[in-house]
Amino acid sequence: MKFKRTLASIFSCIMLASCVAVLTSSCGDEGGSGGTGGTGGGEEEPVTIRWFQDLRGIDPETDRVIAEIEKINNIKFDFVAAPGGSEEQDQKLNLMVSTGEQLDLVTMLSGIDTLRQQWVTDEVLLAFDDYIGDDHPNLNAIINAEIYNYLKINGKSYFQAMPLAAGNRGYIIKQDWLDAVGLDIPTNIDEYYEVIKAFTYNDPDGNGKDDTYGFFVAEPYGSNAFGYIARAFINCGCWGGDWVELSDGTVTQFVASDEAREAFRFIKKCYDEGLFNKSFVNEKDAEGKMEDLMVQEKIGMMDITGVKGLLRRYEDAGKEADIAYLPPLNLADGSQGTLPHSGGSWGYHIIPATCKNPEKVVDFLEWALTEEGRLLTFYGIEGVHYTNVEEDGSMRIFTVNKEEMEKDWSTADYGFSYPLSWGGPNYDGGYIPMEDYGYDFDAAYPNQQLYATSEDVGTVLDDLKIRNAQYAKTFPFQASIDPTVVVDQALIDIEIEGRTKAIVEPAEDFDANWDAMLEQWMAAGGKELIERGNEAWEKLK
Repeated sequence: MKFKRTLASIFSCIMLASCVAVLTSSCGDEGGSGGTGGTGGGEEEPVTIRWFQDLRGIDPETDRVIAEIEKINNIKFDFVAAPGGSEEQDQKLNLMVSTGEQLDLVTMLSGIDTLRQQWVTDEVLLAFDDYIGDDHPNLNAIINAEIYNYLKINGKSYFQAMPLAAGNRGYIIKQDWLDAVGLDIPTNIDEYYEVIKAFTYNDPDGNGKDDTYGFFVAEPYGSNAFGYIARAFINCGCWGGDWVELSDGTVTQFVASDEAREAFRFIKKCYDEGLFNKSFVNEKDAEGKMEDLMVQEKIGMMDITGVKGLLRRYEDAGKEADIAYLPPLNLADGSQGTLPHSGGSWGYHIIPATCKNPEKVVDFLEWALTEEGRLLTFYGIEGVHYTNVEEDGSMRIFTVNKEEMEKDWSTADYGFSYPLSWGGPNYDGGYIPMEDYGYDFDAAYPNQQLYATSEDVGTVLDDLKIRNAQYAKTFPFQASIDPTVVVDQALIDIEIEGRTKAIVEPAEDFDANWDAMLEQWMAAGGKELIERGNEAWEKLK
């Protein structure tokens, strides 16, 4: 009898637990928030996330990477396929948002224009701040990063940036020419001058002819060549219309700073001495032109986006590429020089007010920023799409399985990285280890880890992006959506035309030309722009 009573008690407990489970399942919200992403499926029904996303040729019904993401995060994607063209994407997105069509997550690859800012005013977007907690440290790190503070509206973040990886545009110098003229890689503007002068007049190629330049300017703005020089005077962009911070903590436009005048005085000196091409005003940025000049032994340094195209040209010409990385020049006070920070993103995530489960959306986005999420969304499933990973300094080198990749995406169209490796849930380039730096995005960014395949490496400067990241620094308002600090194109045109005139006209007229340009620039709205800039700067501080 005692045994029977005990058995009956056990059966009662089992039945009670079953009823509780059924009631909990039927009464809960749709799937629940499920906690921070990456906790796995459990017994809850997957939460549906209706995602506006450019699928880039993948089939979400058969794609194994999507299936794995859904499994890990206990979600089910309902994709609203965005058209391939950016203009078509914008038109479709604007229509859907304006008509209140239900969406849970939107990835937009265009900028934050006045219409998107109006969405905030009209309360059709949710603020990330209202749904991100202590269990979302990566998202917190990004939306509160110094560079993305400019995206906040009334102190809140409605646009979660997908950070650009370190710039792949860097600078290289011919090591064999340095050896020929007996000089080292320059570290400051004086050493730089000695190098480009020797490259121009000391016959570095040994052909006995006066047919070389220190560097070449391949487009009339001179943004990249001149920018390298200008950043030896002050941290700037030098594209026209860039802000700089002065030593007293205020900001001004680059063109209005004393440092800009001195930088272009130096450029004027180089122009007069023939250290770069005097035809720069009429040059166009022809694809591959500078690479050809480098291979032809006509120039000694250049800016470059990657090095593989240049190396192929060397190979086709039957020549060896004896080149080295050219770091930025230090400033006059000896402080480390800078390279431009990317300053932006591949696009932005937004959460429409029609979202049914914003908690689950931010859980997913948080998971995508973890190392697990980054690996899966970059090269796919370990043991399937890639089979081995090796560490090489700041690089992780993956051995890929092309046959398996082809089952899920076209490697001919997208290479070995997953089509949604950028502009999907995440950014491009590699992994930014925010956890290793106390979830300080600005500290982690220069220490990012580059992802590459075994087929990508094995040549000089494979780690160009990583080297660039060490020197990347933002300048004021670099990613700002504040309309009060946006520079009119008319002001940019005055700046470019004025500094070009100061370069090409007689040296004794340099200051007069610069003063005339500044006077015109200030009268055209520059003075008021600087005043507005400092008001905005004070608010940010």
